[in-house]
Amino acid sequence: MSSVTQFLNGQDTISSKEATAFMNYKGQNISLMELTELSADVEKNKEKIQVIGSRWAKNKTTSLSGKGKLSGYVTSSNWLKYGLDYAHGGSDMYFDITATINDNTSATGSQTVLLKNVNLDKVPVLDLKSDDGVLKWDSDFTFDDVKLVTPFKDIK
Repeated sequence: MSSVTQFLNGQDTISSKEATAFMNYKGQNISLMELTELSADVEKNKEKIQVIGSRWAKNKTTSLSGKGKLSGYVTSSNWLKYGLDYAHGGSDMYFDITATINDNTSATGSQTVLLKNVNLDKVPVLDLKSDDGVLKWDSDFTFDDVKLVTPFKDIK
């Protein structure tokens, strides 16, 4: 017979709203309070391997690729200001993002993740419409390293 403690306590799930994020660009920490979405994944690049004597196609991981998405409200000119330097002969914008998830109602505590060398796929310039609404932007991005700075606590 199972004990009740073997089941997940609902309050230990993590709310997706309980987070803060900052970008570090050229040594300057900038709050990303305007974000409505931040997601990131590490994708494996694999080669199919065929061998004589097996009907199964096997796979060999050969490299990794970091991809993500940022969305938010337009609250400053930072993305345009920093992102257009490349368009005018300057350097491309690479920055780090530190995101901390902290749901105080969960026994798991907090988790902090660092995305290194983030590079936007597009720079938000304008998003004007005649109907009611607020200015928003979104961009996919790549990154080339990730660090688990602080893991969640294991719950028993």
